[in-house]
Amino acid sequence: MKAYLNTYFKVLITIILTIGLLNYFVDPLWYHAGNQLTSINPPWNERVAKTNLYLQHPEEYNCLVFGTSRATLIHTEAFKQHKCFNYSFSGGKIEEIVSYADYIKQKGAKPAIVYVEVEPSKLNESSEDSYLTAKDIQPAPLYQTYFFSMNTLFLSLKTVLGLYDYSRLYNQDFQITLSQDIPEYEPELIEPEELEEAKDWEECKLERVKSYQALKQKFPDAEFVGFVAPISAWRVFNAMYAEGLLKCQLAGAYQIASLFTHFYDFAVPSPVTTRTDNTYDGNHYYPQVFQEVARTLEGHVSTFGIDVKRYSLAEYQNLYLNRLQQFLQQIGAGDRWQGENGVETH
Repeated sequence: MKAYLNTYFKVLITIILTIGLLNYFVDPLWYHAGNQLTSINPPWNERVAKTNLYLQHPEEYNCLVFGTSRATLIHTEAFKQHKCFNYSFSGGKIEEIVSYADYIKQKGAKPAIVYVEVEPSKLNESSEDSYLTAKDIQPAPLYQTYFFSMNTLFLSLKTVLGLYDYSRLYNQDFQITLSQDIPEYEPELIEPEELEEAKDWEECKLERVKSYQALKQKFPDAEFVGFVAPISAWRVFNAMYAEGLLKCQLAGAYQIASLFTHFYDFAVPSPVTTRTDNTYDGNHYYPQVFQEVARTLEGHVSTFGIDVKRYSLAEYQNLYLNRLQQFLQQIGAGDRWQGENGVETH
């Protein structure tokens, strides 16, 4: 019996150590150096991974970037004036961004500047009241996650075996690279019959604007710079204009702009966003596009994007509408223009 128990515990310890060592060297949740076997870090759980990465050296950063998966494509070395940490993650909602900001504030974060991506197409949606607590955000200890979690083991195995299908991948420096298998962007305008019942201006409640005010209050001494990330002109038409909510959503972005020191919009139809060879889905632009975004955010003069605070709300909305109408005419779809409110009949 004693020999059996000795063998049992030796086998058990060997299994635990093997699992732990594999997880440690693949490091799918970024507790230390990332994937040391293949140097490719799939974005399995960006919320946990980026929190782990930030907590390694929080004192190094005097700049934060918050946003969605679009903003993850900004390489932090593109910012020359500050040492930035890109805390953006896929599907990031402003309410949870406020929670993560509060969490790292409790950990001592004192940024000099904060860059915040704003999604106009989400501003008219109902505000989510469920904010995360520090306990919700705090990652589990490394030993618990890497030695005693089968879920983490599966992530490590899938990483090593290449069993993932992400267009965005992180390199050894935790900067985004694009998969070799990214698709070509083949945009189409949404057809009227594909739309749900057209929205109405009365539905423009813009409840979520208050959450951006809450975010700013987390770091009252920091300079805040907001931006709308580039999206293709086709997506502007489909997700904003054709739904009849473009003017509403831009009104929300304009309210947020009044809270921030600077606010730039890179989604307004332009030569960059009417191309199809610089994005793989019209929603995520290649890192070289975001190089120019970063330069503009730091105050360099550029023809890409607009400085929203230089315009009145009406001028801002009309600029979008005029450029969108020009774009439709350019692609031979001028008949899809439905006036400034954009509601198509169907």
